[in-house]
Amino acid sequence: MSWLARERRPEPELMDAGAAVEAYASAAAETHLRRLDQGFVDHVARLLGPAGNGAGLVALDIGCGPGAIPIMIARRWPALSIVAVDAAAPMIERARSDAEAAGVAVRFEVARLGPGGAGGLDFPAASFDLVTCNSVLHHLADPGGALAEIARVAKPAAAVLLRDLRRPGALAYRLHVRLFGRHYRGEMGRLFEASVGAAYTRPELDALLARSPLAGRSRVFGRGLSHIGIERPALERT
Repeated sequence: MSWLARERRPEPELMDAGAAVEAYASAAAETHLRRLDQGFVDHVARLLGPAGNGAGLVALDIGCGPGAIPIMIARRWPALSIVAVDAAAPMIERARSDAEAAGVAVRFEVARLGPGGAGGLDFPAASFDLVTCNSVLHHLADPGGALAEIARVAKPAAAVLLRDLRRPGALAYRLHVRLFGRHYRGEMGRLFEASVGAAYTRPELDALLARSPLAGRSRVFGRGLSHIGIERPALERT
């Protein structure tokens, strides 16, 4: 490892659920976080392309937290059937409550993303026309197995969007955290810094993708200096 690189410091797969719910819920109303979530949904729209209003399509959102993104997706594509999962039951409880208040239909379930077999998602292969995942990859002990599981449950023509934070080099780390974490306070600020330290660099994500079944039609993308991820556009249905 170069002396300019900052060593990755993995985060626990499961955070303190109660504290995390309050942190995310208190930040959810902030303009910054809403803008990030809206940018994610706009990215989904580009990948879906001619899928229209989502009629006849089934989507899976992994690691949904308090449900902001699947609720936004449900508002944008009312005809889309959406399943959203998270490993923390308090997150799912909050998501169900917020979806009911928003008047949208999303099926929320407690489930943990892991490799196929034990710990895998309890869905048949090729179940979904869209698979999304925001800021979860850096939490996973087996990211390669998780990518394989996402590839398994996605239909061959499905759109896939996995977005996460980007870990900067050692020299830029402190400035990066101050700049991109300036909107967060208290527990949310602590969670953000820990997530940045656990996130991947673009070369690391390139290597993970190259070894996964998602390789081929998928590519690594960057969103400014703060985020990177994996995207795969939908193929036109015939």
